[in-house]
Amino acid sequence: MSVFEAVTPLSRQGLTNRIRKFEATETLGIQSRRRRKWVAALPKPLTKFGTKAYYSSSYDLIFRPPDSFLSHRSFRVRVDRIISSPRPIRSGLPQGSLSSPLLFTLYVNDIPQTDSSHLAMFADDTVVISQNKRFSVVISNLQHYISLLELWLTDWKIKVNASKSACLMFTRSQLPVGLTPVTIFDQPVPWVNVARYLGLFLDAKLTFAHYIEQTRRKASAVHAILKRLISRRSNLAIRHKVLLYKSIIRPVMCYGSQIFGSAGMCHLKKLHTLTNSFLRQIVNAPWFVRNEVIYRDLKIKPLLPYIKNLSKRFFDNLPNVPNELISNQAAYDPAVPSSQKRPRALLDHEFINFP
Repeated sequence: MSVFEAVTPLSRQGLTNRIRKFEATETLGIQSRRRRKWVAALPKPLTKFGTKAYYSSSYDLIFRPPDSFLSHRSFRVRVDRIISSPRPIRSGLPQGSLSSPLLFTLYVNDIPQTDSSHLAMFADDTVVISQNKRFSVVISNLQHYISLLELWLTDWKIKVNASKSACLMFTRSQLPVGLTPVTIFDQPVPWVNVARYLGLFLDAKLTFAHYIEQTRRKASAVHAILKRLISRRSNLAIRHKVLLYKSIIRPVMCYGSQIFGSAGMCHLKKLHTLTNSFLRQIVNAPWFVRNEVIYRDLKIKPLLPYIKNLSKRFFDNLPNVPNELISNQAAYDPAVPSSQKRPRALLDHEFINFP
């Protein structure tokens, strides 16, 4: 969630500024990032940190471990009882290893950066953000950065799929017809009204209406899978039903809640109503039993106050996150009235008449 907290404040800043300001983000559909992990190329990123690569005992100390870690690996494919013959792994990093994130950080350390654009990265999910008062300048800044990025991508043989990339303009104004497309490797990147980043859908006005609707559908789908266990007719003990709700269904509804928790109440009520429906089925409550009685007996907080507690712990921990993009984000007081609510506004909201 820290990455979202780094991206959305920049967007909110443009939406809440008294001077009209436009902001565009481009999400890059990277097909293969650093697929070919050449150990011979490892000295180049290390010199960025001031490490001198001597081809002597220090070379054996620094470069032999990555060499043995990345080389002579193979894989097999199993279908039922049939196992294929071994095939060599020519690219990529082993997942689940402590060394893989470190090597990845070394290799992407030299990715280009400019003063006119912000770069937000989480593994191979990359967003480029630019902000200005004019559409043309925003697009020009994005195109300038993409031109620099193309050289870096070519150098490291990384492929980018323009059809899986997207450009999104954050603004409360009406977008002009026929915006100039941003191109990458001579392929136009489409302008969209909603872009997906790390599983969260960002819309042009940051209302999160689309994402909340998608979350509601996803939670309903998960509930349908577990319906035989948590339905009214299920013989499973109520405490076990509640455990399934807490461990499987509620995390689906709360993903990204630290960011979309400041959305309009008309959108948040959709999730709250859905939660009430789930819990009433779990306890097989008749129509005359009030929701507040169910929450009290099950000792469960309603969804929105629960999201508020999650957000409080999240924002309290933000100062300890060692990320420049997060630490340098614009500071704001959530108590100051604003035409556009920001994520921290959720902390000062009092939920009344809930459940």
